[in-house]
Amino acid sequence: MFVKELPEEVRFKISAGEVIESPADCVKELIENSLDAKAKRIEIEVIKGGKHYISVKDDGVGIHPEDLPKVILPFHTSKIERFEDLLSLNTYGFRGEALHAIAQVSRMVISSRFYQEDRGYEMRLEEGKVVHIREKGMAVGTRVEVFDLFYNLPVRRNLLKKEDTERAKILRLVRDYAMARPEVSFKLIAEGRELLNLPSTQSARDRLEEIYKTKFEEREIERDGLHLRVFVSLSQKKGEVKLFVNSRPVQNKSLTEYIKRTVGRRIAVCLLEVPPFVVDANIHPKKLEVKLQKEGNIKELFRELFKGHKTHIPSLNQEGHPYKAEPELVGILEDTILIVNWMESLYFIDQHLLAERINYEKGQTSDKACRGAIKAGDKLSPAQVRAMLKEWVELQNPHTCPHGRPIYYRLPLKEIYQQIGRVR
Repeated sequence: MFVKELPEEVRFKISAGEVIESPADCVKELIENSLDAKAKRIEIEVIKGGKHYISVKDDGVGIHPEDLPKVILPFHTSKIERFEDLLSLNTYGFRGEALHAIAQVSRMVISSRFYQEDRGYEMRLEEGKVVHIREKGMAVGTRVEVFDLFYNLPVRRNLLKKEDTERAKILRLVRDYAMARPEVSFKLIAEGRELLNLPSTQSARDRLEEIYKTKFEEREIERDGLHLRVFVSLSQKKGEVKLFVNSRPVQNKSLTEYIKRTVGRRIAVCLLEVPPFVVDANIHPKKLEVKLQKEGNIKELFRELFKGHKTHIPSLNQEGHPYKAEPELVGILEDTILIVNWMESLYFIDQHLLAERINYEKGQTSDKACRGAIKAGDKLSPAQVRAMLKEWVELQNPHTCPHGRPIYYRLPLKEIYQQIGRVR
């Protein structure tokens, strides 16, 4: 009814099909199918790292009974009919191969109830062949269960990683899609234990803070059909960059390296919305890498954001907030760390790294900025420190030194009061 076979000329123009190499690959394809079905709740369960059992259950629109036998056929999809449809693609999948590829290497059960039907149907398969289809009472939505992945390919099965490794890959994957789609609730259960339970939210920042257990600031800019939102952690952790294009977790080495150099040892989550014709997800069999037609324009948006332009929630700008008018020096620890009260937080600032960043933004090269900077152990007067702090809040990048090291560690006053049992 909705699922149709792709014409041969379209198949030849599409990148090589879905490659199922691990349990995480299965989970990825099934989650994308659920999202394309407009699911608002997705529950994933795995046993033995997904080697023995994978289940992905959703509350999407379901599969029409007439389409159920077609969904496991190669090059059958409801998402495109012509190659030109890729230029206006707004779904995750488009090749019509995911379920077919998984069914070939597992025992599979697909249960689904279409939203306009009063009953569901269960289809059981082995090695890609239908064993039976029968009626089943169930709620609207779809559940795909994968048993004994690669049971018929023992060499491939032996190449799988340890259960803990495969489980960790699945957890990272589910987190990525949860970051991309905060309006969808995600639950992950492994070995009967709940690893992740993220309720739906309309706030991307709330979803990120729930996942990473740290605070984020948000920067946003829109121009020429490109909409970029960047969330940067306020605390310094091991640097991590996540890039999403049109809500798809992707890899783009050039952009990722640029962002790493900009934010240093921080977590940066970048949500980029572009017209479908700007992005080509057809260059990689797993749709992990994308080619962007306007990559130079996108980098320009990043440059503007991190120069402080169009910042919706600036890092160190107190405008619009009832914070102190200027940073207050609380003390100096071992003639190295400046302890500063500012914006409802305590900042522990490395005096050498701050001086180095100030020199660098005055036009010195990174090596000269470092050699000429105040050193750890140098005694500073309160007047010197106040002058540095005044420059600090005006820096284009007040977070990292020219070499990418974090300038400060931030501790919210609220957390301090909570730790000692006081309400502030």
